[in-house]
Amino acid sequence: MKLVVAGGSTPSAAPDPKLLGLIANAHRWCSELQSGDAKSVHELAERHGIHWADVSRTLPLAFLAPDIVEAILMGCQPVDLTVTRLRRMQNLPTSWAHQRHILGFR
Repeated sequence: MKLVVAGGSTPSAAPDPKLLGLIANAHRWCSELQSGDAKSVHELAERHGIHWADVSRTLPLAFLAPDIVEAILMGCQPVDLTVTRLRRMQNLPTSWAHQRHILGFR
C-alpha cells in the first residue's frame, strides 16, 4: 500500500522490485524475440508459464524512454507509476516526450 500525497509527484523512497521485474521482463522478452530465441509472443508465454496477453502488454515497456527507466531503477518515479498502471496502459506512445507527459514525468 502506498500513501499518495496531493500532487502525486513525490518520488518513491526506494526502487519498487515489482516494477523493476516488469521492466526487466520487457527487455528480456524483447531480446528473445529479436534474437530469434523465441519465435512468437505465444512461444514466450508458454516458455515462461504466463498468458500471452500478459507478454503482449509487457513488451512495449522495453521501449520506455531511457530517463524513465533510470528513474524507475533509482526509485524516483512518480508514486502513481505502478506495475498495475503500466500493465493496464493501452498503446504506450513511441514518443519519449509523450511518455514522460502521460506517465507523470514533468
